[in-house]
Amino acid sequence: MHLTRSTTGWSMSTVVRRAVPAIVIALGAAFISLPGAHAEPTVTVKDVEAAFHEAEAMNEQVNQLGEDISKTSKQIADLTAEIAAQTVVYDQQREALSATIVQQQMDSPLGTTASLLGSGDPEAFIDGLGAVQALNASRTDALDSFEQVSAQLENRKTQLDDRRASLKADKSDAAKKQKKVKAKYDEAKAELARLTAAERAAFNSSDITVDFDIPAGGRAKTAIDFALAQLGDPYVYGGTGPNGWDCSGLVQKSWAAAGVSLPRVVGPQMSAARRIPMSQLQPGDLVAYGDMSHNGIYLGDGRVVHAPRPGKRVEITGLGGYSVAGRVG
Repeated sequence: MHLTRSTTGWSMSTVVRRAVPAIVIALGAAFISLPGAHAEPTVTVKDVEAAFHEAEAMNEQVNQLGEDISKTSKQIADLTAEIAAQTVVYDQQREALSATIVQQQMDSPLGTTASLLGSGDPEAFIDGLGAVQALNASRTDALDSFEQVSAQLENRKTQLDDRRASLKADKSDAAKKQKKVKAKYDEAKAELARLTAAERAAFNSSDITVDFDIPAGGRAKTAIDFALAQLGDPYVYGGTGPNGWDCSGLVQKSWAAAGVSLPRVVGPQMSAARRIPMSQLQPGDLVAYGDMSHNGIYLGDGRVVHAPRPGKRVEITGLGGYSVAGRVG
């Protein structure tokens, strides 16, 4: 049935046409208010910084495992060489003892002492008995030495098996952690991509300008000069130069240029330095985050040179985030 406008109102088709838009608007409003239909949470610069920090902290764990693997590999090489040398001594002593026993049995099937008892010459008997006692004492010493070498050889072989098992476990752990580092890094990049273009540009900018005097001398100046020469180099996970760095790699090589050997990883580096209050910082001192996930070299004027994170370059920054200080030497 089709209704048309009359003096009393609208036709049915007109009412339907006017009602449909209102229904659509109402349904849309209802959908927006439904649970689970919320917009994705806003990502802040602090969120992105935290994501990259997690990746860097795990990278330092990988660095430590790398150091453990290198140390264990050297121990395995040393043990292998020691076992080879001891095996030569072991074989020589064993052959010497075997030859002595065989020769004795060939010369005197009934035993040396029994042969002497059959001698009709008393003086020869006394001389021969003394020789037998001396020979037996010599054999006792040789046997004792052989037993010591044998025990040492077995001990080294046990140590070698233990070190090989440890190496295998560390390599497996390192591989797992490297995967986690990559996963954390991918998450951080995804968070970064959600920032505005202006925020991303500011987040990835690096200050490489030295616009203040650095009152340093001696080895501290040498270390600082090396670090400043790397300004603008990219951050690389596990980087120890010459063209890419992570935080602890830059610190280690900077002080190596000054003739000071530091461990590879942040925590051990800070342990190798003499702890000082942050209020007593001098150029060349090491500064680190409290969780030992990041460090840098203090320049003075409240500034630090460091390798920050992927996507950035070796730069100069402030003391924000640093809470632990150590003096080298």
